[in-house]
Amino acid sequence: MAFVQIRAAREGDCGDILRLIRELAEFEKLSDQVKISEEVLRADGFGENPFYHCFVAEIIPAPGERQGPCIVGYGLYYFIYSTWKGRNIYLEDIYVMPEYRGTTGQELRPRSRDWFQNNQKGG
Repeated sequence: MAFVQIRAAREGDCGDILRLIRELAEFEKLSDQVKISEEVLRADGFGENPFYHCFVAEIIPAPGERQGPCIVGYGLYYFIYSTWKGRNIYLEDIYVMPEYRGTTGQELRPRSRDWFQNNQKGG
């Protein structure tokens, strides 16, 4: 049985993140609005002072399964500052591919929250 892993996005994940951004835009009937590229995602999220942070949901196949790991979801967030409340985190997008939203999607919600609480930088 495959395992769902929630982890911090890596620079090499930008192609998959862009694929998922495009899927979300298509679902929202806003495909023409996506202007970002893989290179921009890489530069903006993985430099010395990243503009955003991201986590991914990755399916890790069981031993003996043919397919390799597959990124099936992402959450993209960044830090903001409120003059009334102080530090805040803005979750820009959270998306899981439709075919993984059932049981896997239900599993991702609490695990994403736990990962997020344990791995936030600066908040």
